[in-house]
Parts: sequence; C-alpha cells; structure tokens
Amino acid sequence: MTVICTQLQALAPTSMMGEIMTATIYALPTPLAKNHESATILAMPRRTKHGLQETLPFEWPTTQGANALALVAPRVTPGANDSFDQQVTPSSELPPAQQWATRLVHGVVEVINGVRPASQLTRWITPDVMSLIQSRIMTKNMPRFNIRSIHVTQTDDGVAEVCSVFGTPNRSFAMAMRLEGLDGRWKATSLMWAL
Repeated sequence: MTVICTQLQALAPTSMMGEIMTATIYALPTPLAKNHESATILAMPRRTKHGLQETLPFEWPTTQGANALALVAPRVTPGANDSFDQQVTPSSELPPAQQWATRLVHGVVEVINGVRPASQLTRWITPDVMSLIQSRIMTKNMPRFNIRSIHVTQTDDGVAEVCSVFGTPNRSFAMAMRLEGLDGRWKATSLMWAL
C-alpha cells in the first residue's frame, strides 16, 4: 500500500526560489507478527523517558524445594597469592638482564638530558627512584650526557646490579642501579649516582 500526502505543502520549507516544496510520504504496512506461545513472553516492554525498557527473564533451575539455588564453591587457583603486593619473579621468567639494563640506563640518561619525559619510565622504576630522577633533570643549556659503559651482574635469582659510566667529553659520572624481578618484569628499586 502506498499513500502520497500532498496536504503537507504548507509545512514543507520553501526552496531558494521561494517556491513551496512538496513532500511525498510513503506508508508501508508493518510485517505480520509471528504467533508466540504465551508461556515464552514474560512481560511486554514498557516505554520510559530513556527508551524502551524490557524486563530481564531470569530463570534459575531449582535443586531442592521450590526456590532453592544450587550452591557452587568458588574456584581457587592452587598456589595463588591473595595479596595485591608486588610479586617476586624468578630470572627464568624475565628477559635478559643485560639487554633490559642497557635500555633502562639509556632511558634514564635521556630523562636527565631532558629529551624524554620521566613519566615514560614509571612502569619500570619505583616511586623513590622516580623522584630521584626527576630531581636531576637538566635544563636545555646544559651539555648532554653520553653513555660510556654499562656492566650488569646478577647477584641472586631475580636480582641484578647495574653500574654505568656516562658524562660529557670533559667529565665522567657514575650510576649504580638495582633491578629486581617484580610482577613479571625488571624494575629499578634503588638508584645512586655521583653527579
């Protein structure tokens, strides 16, 4: 069925030439609703100011009695730690300490030089180390540091000590850092330097 309405000419906007535009509206029949069994429909949706609100059909199987629910024991992973503290990670589950320390030392020196934001290191250093690094950020007029050497020694499982030498062509500085395997990655927990 098609219905053309011409009575809407007065409500239609005018065109640029000042003529009244005509609007054509087509009315199509709605598709036939399928017959549903009354037992499958729990409640009809009702209209609210936020749109159509439907009821949620919650159905629980009963176990004993008319309204009893089956109790399920919580799953506990064997050996799981219930603490939200940092978890120690063994060296076997960590990347090579030499590679990781080299990248971290380069990142720290870039922060000191002022070419990298300190916030990029927050995942790999503790808050104490972060405050120490932020206190040493250079101004733009200072000479830039270059890394001369990096040495890494693993003292224990999941613990590495890093020492590096960096500086300008005329002066040298030393930095010592302790890396610990925490939460699946190396993390700098202590930092000392002579600047």
